Amino acid sequence: MKKSKLFAFFSACLIGLLLISFQVAVYAQKHPSELRKPDPIKMTPPVAEKFEVGQGIKVNFLEDNELPLVNLSAYFKGGSLSDPGDKIGLASLMATVMRSGGTAKMSGDEIDGELSFLPAPLGVGAGEEIFSASFQCLKRHLPRVLEIFKDIVTSPAFVQEKLDLARDQWKERMKTRWDSPQTAKTLIFNELLVGYEEERMANPRTLNNISRKDLVEIHQKYFVPNNMSIVIGGDIAVSEAKKELNKVFKDWRPRKVTFLPLPKLEDKSRPKVYYAYKDIPQAHILLGHYVDITRDHPDMEKLGILSSVLGGGLSSRLSEEIRVKRGWTYGISGYVGAARANGSFRIDSALKAESLGEALTIIKNIVKGMQTELITDEELERTKDSRIYGSVFQYNNPLNIVAGQVLRKIQGRPPFDDSKRLEKIRAVTKEDVLALAKKYIHLDKLMFVIVGDKKKFDKPLEEFGEVVELSLEELKKKDLAENGKKEETKQTIKKDN
Repeated sequence: MKKSKLFAFFSACLIGLLLISFQVAVYAQKHPSELRKPDPIKMTPPVAEKFEVGQGIKVNFLEDNELPLVNLSAYFKGGSLSDPGDKIGLASLMATVMRSGGTAKMSGDEIDGELSFLPAPLGVGAGEEIFSASFQCLKRHLPRVLEIFKDIVTSPAFVQEKLDLARDQWKERMKTRWDSPQTAKTLIFNELLVGYEEERMANPRTLNNISRKDLVEIHQKYFVPNNMSIVIGGDIAVSEAKKELNKVFKDWRPRKVTFLPLPKLEDKSRPKVYYAYKDIPQAHILLGHYVDITRDHPDMEKLGILSSVLGGGLSSRLSEEIRVKRGWTYGISGYVGAARANGSFRIDSALKAESLGEALTIIKNIVKGMQTELITDEELERTKDSRIYGSVFQYNNPLNIVAGQVLRKIQGRPPFDDSKRLEKIRAVTKEDVLALAKKYIHLDKLMFVIVGDKKKFDKPLEEFGEVVELSLEELKKKDLAENGKKEETKQTIKKDN
């Protein structure tokens, strides 16, 4: 009995000591604002070795012996922005069938089987301005994988059966794009922002216009050695890389390439409320307007600070008010962004339907506050630190950095200097953010796209502007029709403008 009491006593003492130690540790914790800031960082991008192989193929090389792997990506100027207006989807279909349709030497299924056995994932893709083809393999398999890769890039078979399959699969995926309120509102907003023709969205009619001959022609136009840039890296010496690349590409003949000018988009939006009924508990909203700015504008780094403070994460003003304090949404974002030819201001969320009107009023007031008062010192410093120190994660893959440099050059964009970018971020002031909010955000130009059930809303939509009602079923029906003119969809959305 005495031993058990003694054991209980010491156990209680030990637990007490642990609790005291835990409390001391907790109270010894410092608030993040009291911690010493890390030393300033400076980004030093990797320097690739540059050379040419074959007949005009540009190569960027980085050696990395950490793993016995080789990674290769090839880029070609071109892409979906060059699709003819009645054949939108051509570039993407060409890339898909280029990979699946096999070559003059092997069928697509035979290629899949061999690459799966090695293993060596290999893909082909099409972006707006760039075609790409890439693979990864063990070093010992490089000669064979590179031979298959060369055949796919230079002599794809474009089997009709694979074209039909890819087209049918795309059509099947299209059938669901109007069913998601998130996707539906984005489709409507983008179309209203720059117009139907410029939005360039594939549909069954444009896909039906694409023939095997079209795939062959677009491949022959852009897939030539003098339009090819390779980024290769991994467990391979530069001399070996040159030898293997020259071996497979030495007989590939160059041809002249002509590129179509890419048009600048214009503002087609109107400050109205576009409402589409859907029986859902939320109100999916996307509001904003066109912004005359492109991705390489000098203001973009400053706009990144503005966007982060306004709606870039849980600590942003929009998230703090709408999600944290009121619990009306699982997430909300707001930003001024830019693409190749245009920019836009957007606020995107799915809100509690019964609080929609009040939420929209608060959102507008938050945006107005960005234009009338300076942001706080804490907001500015927190956002700067997040963007500066978050940049280190961009440097975990040197080969991706080199690829980014190559892509910018192909696109005709200025070289990217991360050190200068960090200097620009550090130099941003509260006055800069206020001036940019006044310059790029215009509450009188707001276009609202709202998907939901207005019977559940707490305020009539007319309080926020002229209401134009849309039918998701009608939009879906005309968008997915196998025959008919594309103009029908344009009229469905814009008839009241």
